[in-house]
Amino acid sequence: MSKLIKGEGSITEIAWEIIRAGYDSVFVITGNHFYRENDFGFFRELSISHFLKSGVNVEEAEAEKAFEQFSQNKKQAIVAIGGGSVIDVAKYIIYRLTGSLSPTPFFAAVPTTAGSGSEATQFAVLYRKKKKVSLAHPSLLPQLVVLDPQLTYSLPPLQTAVSGMDVLAQAVESFWNVNATDESKQYAAESILLWKDFFIKAVTAPDAAAREKMLQAAHLAGKAINITRTTGPHALSYYLTAHHTILHGQAVALFLPLFFLYNKPQVELYGLLNVKDENEAAEMIRQQMKEAGLAVSFAELGIEKENILDELLNGVNEERFANNPEKFDREKLNRLITQYL
Repeated sequence: MSKLIKGEGSITEIAWEIIRAGYDSVFVITGNHFYRENDFGFFRELSISHFLKSGVNVEEAEAEKAFEQFSQNKKQAIVAIGGGSVIDVAKYIIYRLTGSLSPTPFFAAVPTTAGSGSEATQFAVLYRKKKKVSLAHPSLLPQLVVLDPQLTYSLPPLQTAVSGMDVLAQAVESFWNVNATDESKQYAAESILLWKDFFIKAVTAPDAAAREKMLQAAHLAGKAINITRTTGPHALSYYLTAHHTILHGQAVALFLPLFFLYNKPQVELYGLLNVKDENEAAEMIRQQMKEAGLAVSFAELGIEKENILDELLNGVNEERFANNPEKFDREKLNRLITQYL
């Protein structure tokens, strides 16, 4: 189980945790945004090696470069400070070490986007030749998680929106998942209620409370999918991300309303979302997406669906769809996508 430190300025506590774990050096992975906006003064006297992740997704070649750099000194703690892709690069390094004689290092995750919840899962995602690859191992769950809302204050509206929609998708997908448990439903329900109250505010008029609550919602959604994994919307989303460079949160959000219509009735979820049926649920989510400035159709993404529909459905991630409450029905999906997207 991860140790959790949270609150404004909590990142300043990370050095002491690393020293207590017996390390005097740290391998830090960040994205460009954090690197531009911050220095590493909070690591105090620790020796630092830095890997700067570029791009949006985790490409295997780049993750391998990070592993090679880390391998120059394997007696380092690993700290990932960034969004889900940054954290997944760190997880790739640890995953590579699980099959060797080298012990896995102390691993701390510090999310800077309220979205992926990767800091709360033992899973990682990367792309190999435009194909999604999933990694899973108990060692990928960080020993330390730092939830410092200050690190999300500078997120622009678009990143806030796509990250926030990933939160909702994960929470909803965990709730209706065939693997759902009482524990996962509790995490998912808490996440959905926070999302409902704070998502639009975080995008359009963010304050400290909205940022903190959305970071909490993302963490709870991550804890939920760590138990259940994801379902249909995620299964379809990977094609758009890999082949059309659509941001993950936008891609998964596009399909989320559709699955309220595709799946059997979800009465408990309707209550959490304060809607009466699947049609109201789908429309409410679409309206929230519009208000947040996100696309709700292929046309708004500049994609002609007639040209990609067969390839999209052929590329559905079967592992993820197997968790969906309704099994894969190509004809039904084709009809719903044609009608609504």
